[in-house]
Amino acid sequence: MRVALKRNRFYIALFLTLFLLCFLFPYTGDDWAWGGQLGIDRLSSWFENYNGRYLGNLIVLILTRSNLLKTLAMCLCIGGIIVILNEITGRLTWGAGIIMVCLTFMPVLLLRQAVVWTSGFSNYVTSIFLTLIYIYELRTIYTHKPQNSYMAAVPLAALGLANTLIVEHLTIYNVMLGVYAVAFTFFKYKKICIQHLSYLAGTIAGTIIMFSNGAYHAAASGTDTYRTISANSSIFKRIAENFKEISIQGFLNNFVLLGLLMVVCLILWLEHKDELTGRLKLTGSVCMFINISYTALSFMNQINTYWHRAWILLLLEVVATVCYVLSLIAFIWILPFDKTEKIRLSFILFSAGFMIAPLFLVTPIGPRCFFAPYVILIYFVLELSGNFNEIHRKQFAEFSGSFMIFAIAGALYLFYIYGCIAKNNSERIALAVKDSQSGENTIQVQELPYKDYVWCSDVEKEPWSARFKLFYGIDNNISIKMIPNK
Repeated sequence: MRVALKRNRFYIALFLTLFLLCFLFPYTGDDWAWGGQLGIDRLSSWFENYNGRYLGNLIVLILTRSNLLKTLAMCLCIGGIIVILNEITGRLTWGAGIIMVCLTFMPVLLLRQAVVWTSGFSNYVTSIFLTLIYIYELRTIYTHKPQNSYMAAVPLAALGLANTLIVEHLTIYNVMLGVYAVAFTFFKYKKICIQHLSYLAGTIAGTIIMFSNGAYHAAASGTDTYRTISANSSIFKRIAENFKEISIQGFLNNFVLLGLLMVVCLILWLEHKDELTGRLKLTGSVCMFINISYTALSFMNQINTYWHRAWILLLLEVVATVCYVLSLIAFIWILPFDKTEKIRLSFILFSAGFMIAPLFLVTPIGPRCFFAPYVILIYFVLELSGNFNEIHRKQFAEFSGSFMIFAIAGALYLFYIYGCIAKNNSERIALAVKDSQSGENTIQVQELPYKDYVWCSDVEKEPWSARFKLFYGIDNNISIKMIPNK
Protein backbone atom coordinates (compact mmCIF):
# COMPACT_ATOMS: atom_id res chain seq x y z
CA MET A 1 0.00 0.00 0.00
CA ARG A 2 2.76 2.41 0.98
CA VAL A 3 4.79 1.48 -2.12
CA ALA A 4 1.78 2.10 -4.39
CA LEU A 5 1.13 5.49 -2.76
CA LYS A 6 4.77 6.47 -3.19
CA ARG A 7 4.68 5.40 -6.85
CA ASN A 8 1.48 7.37 -7.49
CA ARG A 9 3.01 10.49 -5.95
CA PHE A 10 6.03 10.05 -8.20
CA TYR A 11 3.80 9.79 -11.27
CA ILE A 12 1.84 12.92 -10.31
CA ALA A 13 5.07 14.88 -9.83
CA LEU A 14 6.39 13.45 -13.11
CA PHE A 15 3.39 14.53 -15.18
CA LEU A 16 3.31 17.99 -13.59
CA THR A 17 7.02 18.49 -14.32
CA LEU A 18 6.61 17.30 -17.90
CA PHE A 19 3.63 19.58 -18.44
CA LEU A 20 5.57 22.64 -17.31
CA LEU A 21 8.62 21.71 -19.39
CA CYS A 22 6.74 20.82 -22.57
CA PHE A 23 4.78 24.07 -22.38
CA LEU A 24 8.08 25.85 -23.04
CA PHE A 25 8.83 24.05 -26.31
CA PRO A 26 8.37 26.42 -29.28
CA TYR A 27 6.83 25.77 -32.67
CA THR A 28 9.58 25.70 -35.31
CA GLY A 29 10.28 24.53 -38.86
CA ASP A 30 7.59 22.34 -40.35
CA ASP A 31 5.31 23.11 -37.38
CA TRP A 32 4.58 26.44 -39.09
CA ALA A 33 3.49 24.58 -42.23
CA TRP A 34 1.25 22.09 -40.43
CA GLY A 35 -0.30 24.79 -38.29
CA GLY A 36 -1.05 27.04 -41.27
CA GLN A 37 -2.87 26.78 -44.57
CA LEU A 38 -0.34 24.32 -45.95
CA GLY A 39 -1.43 21.77 -43.36
CA ILE A 40 -5.07 22.25 -44.34
CA ASP A 41 -4.14 21.82 -48.00
CA ARG A 42 -2.41 18.53 -47.21
CA LEU A 43 -5.48 17.35 -45.32
CA SER A 44 -7.90 18.38 -48.08
CA SER A 45 -6.16 16.01 -50.49
CA TRP A 46 -6.00 13.34 -47.72
CA PHE A 47 -2.19 13.50 -47.95
CA GLU A 48 -2.24 12.12 -51.48
CA ASN A 49 1.31 11.52 -52.73
CA TYR A 50 2.60 13.15 -49.54
CA ASN A 51 3.01 10.17 -47.20
CA GLY A 52 1.01 7.37 -45.60
CA ARG A 53 1.44 8.63 -42.03
CA TYR A 54 -2.29 9.29 -41.81
CA LEU A 55 -2.59 9.16 -38.02
CA GLY A 56 0.71 10.97 -37.45
CA ASN A 57 -0.37 13.72 -39.86
CA LEU A 58 -3.69 14.17 -38.07
CA ILE A 59 -1.90 14.38 -34.73
CA VAL A 60 0.48 17.12 -35.90
CA LEU A 61 -2.39 19.05 -37.53
CA ILE A 62 -4.14 19.17 -34.16
CA LEU A 63 -1.09 19.84 -31.99
CA THR A 64 0.18 22.77 -34.07
CA ARG A 65 -3.10 24.61 -33.49
CA SER A 66 -3.06 24.66 -29.70
CA ASN A 67 -0.05 24.93 -27.43
CA LEU A 68 -2.18 23.55 -24.59
CA LEU A 69 -3.12 20.44 -26.57
CA LYS A 70 0.47 20.05 -27.69
CA THR A 71 1.66 20.25 -24.09
CA LEU A 72 -0.93 17.73 -22.87
CA ALA A 73 -0.06 15.28 -25.67
CA MET A 74 3.67 15.55 -24.99
CA CYS A 75 3.09 15.14 -21.27
CA LEU A 76 0.89 12.08 -21.84
CA CYS A 77 3.18 10.32 -24.32
CA ILE A 78 6.55 11.04 -22.71
CA GLY A 79 5.15 10.38 -19.25
CA GLY A 80 3.41 7.29 -20.61
CA ILE A 81 6.69 5.91 -21.93
CA ILE A 82 8.26 6.33 -18.49
CA VAL A 83 5.28 4.79 -16.70
CA ILE A 84 5.01 1.78 -19.03
CA LEU A 85 8.73 1.02 -18.87
CA ASN A 86 8.65 1.35 -15.11
CA GLU A 87 5.55 -0.85 -14.78
CA ILE A 88 6.90 -3.56 -17.07
CA THR A 89 10.02 -3.71 -14.89
CA GLY A 90 8.20 -2.73 -11.69
CA ARG A 91 10.20 -5.14 -9.59
CA LEU A 92 13.23 -2.84 -9.99
CA THR A 93 13.42 -0.12 -7.35
CA TRP A 94 16.00 1.67 -9.48
CA GLY A 95 14.02 1.49 -12.74
CA ALA A 96 12.44 4.94 -12.67
CA GLY A 97 15.79 6.56 -11.90
CA ILE A 98 17.53 4.90 -14.87
CA ILE A 99 14.68 5.83 -17.21
CA MET A 100 14.74 9.45 -16.07
CA VAL A 101 18.53 9.73 -16.36
CA CYS A 102 18.52 8.28 -19.89
CA LEU A 103 15.73 10.60 -21.06
CA THR A 104 17.01 13.82 -19.46
CA PHE A 105 20.51 13.14 -20.78
CA MET A 106 19.56 11.86 -24.22
CA PRO A 107 21.64 13.28 -27.11
CA VAL A 108 20.67 16.87 -27.89
CA LEU A 109 20.21 16.07 -31.59
CA LEU A 110 17.67 13.41 -30.63
CA LEU A 111 15.96 15.62 -28.06
CA ARG A 112 15.44 18.58 -30.37
CA GLN A 113 14.16 16.60 -33.35
CA ALA A 114 12.07 13.86 -31.76
CA VAL A 115 10.74 15.47 -28.58
CA VAL A 116 10.88 19.28 -28.70
CA TRP A 117 9.92 19.70 -32.36
CA THR A 118 6.17 19.14 -32.54
CA SER A 119 6.32 17.70 -36.07
CA GLY A 120 8.92 15.18 -34.93
CA PHE A 121 7.13 14.38 -31.69
CA SER A 122 3.85 13.67 -33.49
CA ASN A 123 5.48 10.80 -35.38
CA TYR A 124 8.45 9.51 -33.46
CA VAL A 125 7.33 9.75 -29.81
CA THR A 126 3.67 8.87 -30.30
CA SER A 127 4.56 5.78 -32.34
CA ILE A 128 6.82 4.23 -29.72
CA PHE A 129 4.40 5.16 -26.93
CA LEU A 130 1.55 3.30 -28.64
CA THR A 131 3.86 0.39 -29.48
CA LEU A 132 4.87 0.09 -25.83
CA ILE A 133 1.21 -0.35 -24.91
CA TYR A 134 1.19 -3.62 -26.85
CA ILE A 135 4.60 -4.62 -25.50
CA TYR A 136 3.12 -4.12 -22.03
CA GLU A 137 0.24 -6.40 -23.05
CA LEU A 138 2.83 -9.08 -23.93
CA ARG A 139 4.73 -8.84 -20.65
CA THR A 140 3.27 -12.06 -19.17
CA ILE A 141 3.49 -14.39 -22.17
CA TYR A 142 6.96 -15.57 -21.08
CA THR A 143 5.77 -16.90 -17.72
CA HIS A 144 2.03 -17.61 -18.05
CA LYS A 145 0.01 -19.45 -20.64
CA PRO A 146 -2.18 -16.79 -22.28
CA GLN A 147 -5.93 -17.17 -22.57
CA ASN A 148 -8.19 -16.02 -25.37
CA SER A 149 -9.64 -12.58 -24.69
CA TYR A 150 -12.42 -11.70 -27.08
CA MET A 151 -12.95 -8.41 -25.22
CA ALA A 152 -9.39 -7.34 -26.06
CA ALA A 153 -9.52 -8.42 -29.71
CA VAL A 154 -11.17 -5.30 -31.15
CA PRO A 155 -9.14 -2.75 -29.09
CA LEU A 156 -5.90 -4.51 -30.01
CA ALA A 157 -6.86 -4.66 -33.69
CA ALA A 158 -7.47 -0.89 -33.53
CA LEU A 159 -4.13 -0.41 -31.75
CA GLY A 160 -2.34 -2.46 -34.41
CA LEU A 161 -3.95 -0.34 -37.12
CA ALA A 162 -2.96 2.90 -35.34
CA ASN A 163 0.62 1.75 -34.74
CA THR A 164 1.17 1.28 -38.48
CA LEU A 165 -0.14 4.67 -39.59
CA ILE A 166 2.38 6.96 -37.89
CA VAL A 167 5.94 6.36 -39.09
CA GLU A 168 7.30 3.83 -41.56
CA HIS A 169 10.00 1.97 -39.65
CA LEU A 170 7.62 1.44 -36.71
CA THR A 171 5.01 0.22 -39.19
CA ILE A 172 7.34 -2.57 -40.29
CA TYR A 173 8.36 -3.30 -36.70
CA ASN A 174 4.77 -3.62 -35.48
CA VAL A 175 3.98 -6.22 -38.14
CA MET A 176 7.03 -8.16 -36.95
CA LEU A 177 5.89 -7.67 -33.33
CA GLY A 178 2.48 -9.13 -34.17
CA VAL A 179 4.07 -12.11 -35.91
CA TYR A 180 6.37 -12.67 -32.93
CA ALA A 181 3.49 -12.64 -30.42
CA VAL A 182 1.48 -15.19 -32.42
CA ALA A 183 4.51 -17.40 -33.15
CA PHE A 184 5.86 -17.34 -29.58
CA THR A 185 2.57 -18.33 -27.97
CA PHE A 186 2.05 -21.04 -30.58
CA PHE A 187 5.47 -22.67 -30.22
CA LYS A 188 5.69 -22.31 -26.42
CA TYR A 189 2.09 -23.08 -25.48
CA LYS A 190 0.67 -24.62 -28.70
CA LYS A 191 -1.97 -21.90 -28.62
CA ILE A 192 -3.05 -19.05 -30.89
CA CYS A 193 -4.79 -16.25 -29.01
CA ILE A 194 -7.52 -14.27 -30.73
CA GLN A 195 -6.31 -10.94 -29.27
CA HIS A 196 -2.78 -11.34 -30.65
CA LEU A 197 -4.09 -12.55 -33.99
CA SER A 198 -6.34 -9.47 -34.08
CA TYR A 199 -3.38 -7.21 -33.40
CA LEU A 200 -1.46 -8.82 -36.25
CA ALA A 201 -4.45 -8.37 -38.57
CA GLY A 202 -4.66 -4.71 -37.59
CA THR A 203 -0.98 -4.15 -38.35
CA ILE A 204 -1.28 -5.84 -41.76
CA ALA A 205 -4.30 -3.70 -42.65
CA GLY A 206 -2.50 -0.54 -41.52
CA THR A 207 0.62 -1.43 -43.48
CA ILE A 208 -1.39 -1.91 -46.67
CA ILE A 209 -3.12 1.44 -46.12
CA MET A 210 0.14 3.28 -45.41
CA PHE A 211 2.21 1.97 -48.29
CA SER A 212 -0.62 2.34 -50.81
CA ASN A 213 0.08 6.08 -50.71
CA GLY A 214 1.67 7.22 -53.98
CA ALA A 215 4.59 8.85 -52.17
CA TYR A 216 6.29 5.48 -51.68
CA HIS A 217 5.98 4.50 -55.32
CA ALA A 218 7.59 7.83 -56.22
CA ALA A 219 10.39 7.23 -53.70
CA ALA A 220 11.02 3.71 -55.01
CA SER A 221 11.05 4.88 -58.63
CA GLY A 222 13.38 7.79 -57.87
CA THR A 223 10.91 10.52 -58.90
CA ASP A 224 10.58 11.86 -55.34
CA THR A 225 13.15 14.62 -54.81
CA TYR A 226 13.04 14.32 -51.00
CA ARG A 227 12.72 10.60 -50.17
CA THR A 228 14.53 7.78 -51.90
CA ILE A 229 14.54 4.00 -51.52
CA SER A 230 17.45 2.04 -52.92
CA ALA A 231 17.00 0.09 -56.10
CA ASN A 232 18.66 -3.32 -56.22
CA SER A 233 21.61 -1.96 -58.17
CA SER A 234 22.60 0.49 -55.44
CA ILE A 235 21.42 -1.31 -52.33
CA PHE A 236 24.91 -2.09 -50.99
CA LYS A 237 26.11 1.44 -51.63
CA ARG A 238 23.10 2.86 -49.77
CA ILE A 239 23.60 0.51 -46.83
CA ALA A 240 27.26 1.53 -46.58
CA GLU A 241 26.40 5.23 -46.69
CA ASN A 242 23.59 4.97 -44.15
CA PHE A 243 25.57 2.76 -41.79
CA LYS A 244 27.82 5.71 -40.94
CA GLU A 245 24.84 7.74 -39.79
CA ILE A 246 23.27 4.78 -37.99
CA SER A 247 26.43 3.95 -36.05
CA ILE A 248 26.76 7.56 -34.87
CA GLN A 249 23.15 8.58 -34.26
CA GLY A 250 21.82 5.17 -33.27
CA PHE A 251 24.64 4.10 -30.97
CA LEU A 252 27.74 6.20 -30.36
CA ASN A 253 25.93 9.43 -29.45
CA ASN A 254 24.12 7.60 -26.62
CA PHE A 255 27.09 7.65 -24.27
CA VAL A 256 25.02 7.92 -21.04
CA LEU A 257 22.83 4.97 -22.03
CA LEU A 258 25.85 2.97 -23.22
CA GLY A 259 27.63 3.73 -19.96
CA LEU A 260 24.73 2.36 -17.91
CA LEU A 261 24.53 -0.71 -20.14
CA MET A 262 28.25 -1.32 -19.68
CA VAL A 263 27.90 -1.13 -15.88
CA VAL A 264 24.99 -3.60 -15.91
CA CYS A 265 26.88 -6.04 -18.14
CA LEU A 266 29.99 -5.74 -16.00
CA ILE A 267 28.05 -6.54 -12.82
CA LEU A 268 26.45 -9.58 -14.45
CA TRP A 269 29.84 -10.74 -15.72
CA LEU A 270 31.39 -10.48 -12.26
CA GLU A 271 28.47 -12.48 -10.87
CA HIS A 272 28.64 -15.33 -13.37
CA LYS A 273 32.16 -15.53 -14.82
CA ASP A 274 33.27 -18.17 -12.33
CA GLU A 275 30.37 -20.38 -13.39
CA LEU A 276 31.72 -20.48 -16.96
CA THR A 277 34.65 -22.43 -18.34
CA GLY A 278 36.60 -22.84 -21.55
CA ARG A 279 35.24 -21.15 -24.65
CA LEU A 280 32.22 -19.66 -22.87
CA LYS A 281 34.43 -17.82 -20.40
CA LEU A 282 36.76 -16.65 -23.17
CA THR A 283 33.81 -15.45 -25.22
CA GLY A 284 32.43 -13.57 -22.23
CA SER A 285 35.79 -11.89 -21.62
CA VAL A 286 35.96 -10.79 -25.26
CA CYS A 287 32.39 -9.48 -25.09
CA MET A 288 33.16 -7.39 -22.02
CA PHE A 289 36.34 -6.03 -23.62
CA ILE A 290 34.34 -4.94 -26.67
CA ASN A 291 31.61 -3.45 -24.47
CA ILE A 292 34.02 -1.39 -22.39
CA SER A 293 36.05 -0.31 -25.45
CA TYR A 294 32.93 0.74 -27.36
CA THR A 295 31.67 2.78 -24.41
CA ALA A 296 35.06 4.53 -24.27
CA LEU A 297 34.79 5.16 -28.02
CA SER A 298 31.36 6.68 -27.45
CA PHE A 299 32.78 9.06 -24.85
CA MET A 300 35.64 10.04 -27.17
CA ASN A 301 33.06 10.64 -29.88
CA GLN A 302 31.47 13.38 -27.75
CA ILE A 303 34.66 15.34 -27.12
CA ASN A 304 36.49 14.99 -30.45
CA THR A 305 34.90 16.99 -33.28
CA TYR A 306 37.55 15.77 -35.74
CA TRP A 307 36.18 12.26 -35.29
CA HIS A 308 33.42 12.82 -37.86
CA ARG A 309 35.70 14.16 -40.59
CA ALA A 310 38.32 11.44 -40.95
CA TRP A 311 37.08 8.58 -43.15
CA ILE A 312 39.31 6.00 -41.49
CA LEU A 313 37.78 6.84 -38.12
CA LEU A 314 34.28 6.65 -39.57
CA LEU A 315 35.12 3.19 -40.87
CA LEU A 316 36.41 2.27 -37.41
CA GLU A 317 33.10 3.42 -35.88
CA VAL A 318 31.08 1.26 -38.26
CA VAL A 319 33.19 -1.84 -37.61
CA ALA A 320 33.13 -1.19 -33.87
CA THR A 321 29.33 -0.85 -33.91
CA VAL A 322 28.93 -4.21 -35.67
CA CYS A 323 31.25 -5.86 -33.15
CA TYR A 324 29.42 -4.20 -30.25
CA VAL A 325 25.98 -5.42 -31.32
CA LEU A 326 27.26 -8.96 -31.91
CA SER A 327 28.98 -8.95 -28.52
CA LEU A 328 25.72 -8.01 -26.76
CA ILE A 329 23.90 -10.87 -28.45
CA ALA A 330 26.67 -13.33 -27.57
CA PHE A 331 26.82 -12.02 -23.98
CA ILE A 332 23.13 -12.80 -23.41
CA TRP A 333 23.53 -16.37 -24.60
CA ILE A 334 26.70 -17.27 -22.70
CA LEU A 335 25.27 -16.23 -19.33
CA PRO A 336 23.58 -19.02 -17.33
CA PHE A 337 20.03 -17.68 -17.72
CA ASP A 338 17.13 -19.97 -18.55
CA LYS A 339 16.20 -20.27 -22.22
CA THR A 340 12.99 -18.23 -21.95
CA GLU A 341 14.87 -15.35 -20.35
CA LYS A 342 17.49 -15.46 -23.10
CA ILE A 343 14.75 -15.36 -25.74
CA ARG A 344 13.06 -12.44 -23.99
CA LEU A 345 16.26 -10.40 -23.70
CA SER A 346 17.25 -11.24 -27.27
CA PHE A 347 13.88 -10.13 -28.58
CA ILE A 348 14.17 -6.78 -26.80
CA LEU A 349 17.62 -6.25 -28.30
CA PHE A 350 16.50 -7.42 -31.73
CA SER A 351 13.53 -5.04 -31.48
CA ALA A 352 15.93 -2.09 -31.54
CA GLY A 353 17.62 -3.69 -34.54
CA PHE A 354 14.34 -4.22 -36.40
CA MET A 355 13.44 -0.58 -35.81
CA ILE A 356 16.75 0.53 -37.27
CA ALA A 357 16.95 -1.99 -40.15
CA PRO A 358 14.63 -0.14 -42.61
CA LEU A 359 16.80 2.96 -42.23
CA PHE A 360 19.64 1.24 -44.08
CA LEU A 361 17.73 1.58 -47.36
CA VAL A 362 16.13 5.03 -47.28
CA THR A 363 16.96 8.71 -47.32
CA PRO A 364 16.82 11.03 -45.59
CA ILE A 365 17.43 9.72 -42.08
CA GLY A 366 17.99 11.95 -39.09
CA PRO A 367 18.45 11.69 -35.33
CA ARG A 368 14.66 11.64 -34.78
CA CYS A 369 14.50 8.22 -36.48
CA PHE A 370 16.40 6.71 -33.56
CA PHE A 371 14.10 7.72 -30.70
CA ALA A 372 12.22 4.41 -30.70
CA PRO A 373 15.41 2.26 -30.65
CA TYR A 374 16.73 4.52 -27.88
CA VAL A 375 13.66 3.79 -25.74
CA ILE A 376 13.93 0.05 -26.45
CA LEU A 377 17.59 0.07 -25.38
CA ILE A 378 16.53 1.67 -22.09
CA TYR A 379 14.05 -1.19 -21.72
CA PHE A 380 16.86 -3.66 -22.45
CA VAL A 381 19.08 -2.13 -19.74
CA LEU A 382 16.26 -2.40 -17.21
CA GLU A 383 15.39 -6.01 -18.02
CA LEU A 384 19.04 -7.05 -18.07
CA SER A 385 19.61 -5.49 -14.65
CA GLY A 386 16.62 -7.45 -13.35
CA ASN A 387 18.89 -10.52 -13.39
CA PHE A 388 21.22 -9.19 -10.67
CA ASN A 389 21.74 -11.36 -7.60
CA GLU A 390 20.39 -10.21 -4.25
CA ILE A 391 23.61 -8.47 -3.21
CA HIS A 392 23.82 -6.31 -6.29
CA ARG A 393 20.07 -5.70 -6.30
CA LYS A 394 20.36 -4.18 -2.84
CA GLN A 395 23.40 -2.11 -3.85
CA PHE A 396 21.67 -0.83 -6.98
CA ALA A 397 18.54 -0.06 -4.96
CA GLU A 398 20.61 1.99 -2.53
CA PHE A 399 22.00 3.90 -5.51
CA SER A 400 18.53 4.63 -6.93
CA GLY A 401 18.36 7.94 -5.07
CA SER A 402 21.50 9.09 -6.89
CA PHE A 403 19.88 8.29 -10.24
CA MET A 404 16.97 10.54 -9.34
CA ILE A 405 19.30 13.34 -8.23
CA PHE A 406 21.09 13.22 -11.60
CA ALA A 407 17.72 13.19 -13.38
CA ILE A 408 16.48 16.20 -11.40
CA ALA A 409 19.70 18.08 -12.19
CA GLY A 410 19.23 17.31 -15.89
CA ALA A 411 15.59 18.44 -15.73
CA LEU A 412 16.53 21.73 -14.06
CA TYR A 413 19.11 22.35 -16.77
CA LEU A 414 16.46 21.75 -19.46
CA PHE A 415 14.06 24.08 -17.68
CA TYR A 416 16.69 26.83 -17.82
CA ILE A 417 17.49 26.21 -21.49
CA TYR A 418 13.90 26.06 -22.70
CA GLY A 419 12.79 28.83 -20.36
CA CYS A 420 15.27 31.15 -22.08
CA ILE A 421 14.17 29.90 -25.49
CA ALA A 422 10.46 30.34 -24.71
CA LYS A 423 10.95 33.88 -23.41
CA ASN A 424 12.96 34.96 -26.45
CA ASN A 425 10.62 33.20 -28.85
CA SER A 426 7.57 34.96 -27.42
CA GLU A 427 9.31 38.33 -27.63
CA ARG A 428 10.52 37.85 -31.21
CA ILE A 429 7.09 36.77 -32.44
CA ALA A 430 5.37 39.76 -30.81
CA LEU A 431 7.97 42.15 -32.28
CA ALA A 432 7.78 40.58 -35.74
CA VAL A 433 3.99 40.89 -35.82
CA LYS A 434 4.16 44.48 -34.52
CA ASP A 435 6.79 45.53 -37.08
CA SER A 436 4.90 43.88 -39.93
CA GLN A 437 1.80 45.92 -39.05
CA SER A 438 3.77 49.17 -39.06
CA GLY A 439 4.30 49.08 -42.85
CA GLU A 440 7.93 47.94 -42.83
CA ASN A 441 9.12 46.16 -45.99
CA THR A 442 11.80 44.28 -44.04
CA ILE A 443 11.50 43.15 -40.46
CA GLN A 444 14.17 41.83 -38.15
CA VAL A 445 13.76 38.56 -36.30
CA GLN A 446 16.22 37.67 -33.58
CA GLU A 447 17.85 34.26 -33.43
CA LEU A 448 16.81 32.11 -30.52
CA PRO A 449 19.34 31.42 -27.76
CA TYR A 450 20.67 27.87 -27.42
CA LYS A 451 19.84 27.11 -31.06
CA ASP A 452 21.32 23.65 -30.74
CA TYR A 453 18.31 22.69 -28.60
CA VAL A 454 15.66 23.54 -31.22
CA TRP A 455 15.17 22.38 -34.80
CA CYS A 456 14.90 24.83 -37.74
CA SER A 457 14.28 27.95 -35.64
CA ASP A 458 15.76 30.47 -38.13
CA VAL A 459 13.26 32.08 -40.50
CA GLU A 460 15.35 33.99 -43.03
CA LYS A 461 15.61 31.22 -45.65
CA GLU A 462 12.88 29.43 -47.57
CA PRO A 463 10.70 27.54 -47.04
CA TRP A 464 10.79 28.51 -43.36
CA SER A 465 10.36 32.24 -44.03
CA ALA A 466 7.07 31.84 -45.92
CA ARG A 467 5.78 29.28 -43.43
CA PHE A 468 6.67 31.47 -40.43
CA LYS A 469 4.86 34.43 -41.95
CA LEU A 470 1.79 32.38 -42.83
CA PHE A 471 1.64 30.82 -39.36
CA TYR A 472 1.76 34.19 -37.59
CA GLY A 473 -0.31 36.19 -40.11
CA ILE A 474 2.55 38.27 -41.51
CA ASP A 475 2.30 39.61 -45.06
CA ASN A 476 4.25 37.28 -47.35
CA ASN A 477 5.68 40.27 -49.28
CA ILE A 478 7.59 41.41 -46.20
CA SER A 479 11.23 40.30 -46.09
CA ILE A 480 12.80 38.87 -42.95
CA LYS A 481 16.33 39.47 -41.79
CA MET A 482 17.78 37.38 -38.99
CA ILE A 483 19.85 39.17 -36.37
CA PRO A 484 22.06 37.54 -33.71
CA ASN A 485 20.69 36.96 -30.24
CA LYS A 486 22.00 39.52 -27.79
